[in-house]
Amino acid sequence: MMDCSLLSCQQMKRHFWLWKSGLTDLEMMNVKIGFIGAGKVGKALGLYFQNHQIPVAGYCSRTHRSAKAAAELTGTECFASIQELADVCSVLFLTTSDQALADVDHQVSNLLRCHEIASGKVWLHVSGAHPSACLSGIQAAGCAVGSMHPLQSFGDPQESAKMLEKTHFSIEGMPQALQKMTAILTKTGGKYNKISTEQKALYHAGACILSNYLVTLLDSGMHFMEAAGMNRDTLFRAVFPLIEGTLKNVRQKGTVEALTGPIVRGDFNTVAVHWKAIREKLPGEAEFYREMALKTVAMVEGQKLTHKQAEQFRRQFKGCGDNGK
Repeated sequence: MMDCSLLSCQQMKRHFWLWKSGLTDLEMMNVKIGFIGAGKVGKALGLYFQNHQIPVAGYCSRTHRSAKAAAELTGTECFASIQELADVCSVLFLTTSDQALADVDHQVSNLLRCHEIASGKVWLHVSGAHPSACLSGIQAAGCAVGSMHPLQSFGDPQESAKMLEKTHFSIEGMPQALQKMTAILTKTGGKYNKISTEQKALYHAGACILSNYLVTLLDSGMHFMEAAGMNRDTLFRAVFPLIEGTLKNVRQKGTVEALTGPIVRGDFNTVAVHWKAIREKLPGEAEFYREMALKTVAMVEGQKLTHKQAEQFRRQFKGCGDNGK
């Protein structure tokens, strides 16, 4: 048995995460990561892993130019083919577009069946929308597959690599793939949760609402203010303190407790004034406002609003068609 008194604090922590992940020192030493796809996500993940002393071999991409650029940014190698990259890696990340996953799965599965790539490697994609099962060809050829989705939007790779330090990951897949992903994220200190393959699409739809459609919501709010005579350039400066304050409150209190405004106050008159102005001046936005208002009522009914108040709000909008009339 190992004498823990002879280990430094750092060594004890290392042995703990290795034990937790189910990997021995030798197995973790043998982890070397390669990327198929050299876009923003692949570059950022490469930098992120390297920042935590996880070996990255390099990149293979549809074009030599993009693979070379990623390799130069990360100080790794540019590989001419998937076979060459796979030969020196134990874990392969498919950081292509979602549309390209099926094609890469087909290519890799053919190479595996022809024994041009050794089996026993772990193949992971980073798509939020698709489960690991979309790599069915690779799985059928005898390899473990999984998905590791960073709940983050990506821009500049170096800035995104910094953002990954506080990013939450969602992982799912076969047991061997889960073991590798858990070990890698334990090494980086990344927070993660396991989700079922069947729930992946709903999970990603939620992520799209929180990220993509949040932008749509902000644009819609600015459109209302533009219609009131404000300049959009001025608006950006004016509304960001409001947006930041709202997000801070949500983070500290949760959605229901963070909510302010006329609905949570039961202010029927203010909502009626809004509704009249929108139907008269922005009729094309009336249905959007109505749906947002009713969602808000449902969110706080029985908590911040009585059922009687909630029903009164619903009556304000009852019978309104798509044009809000």
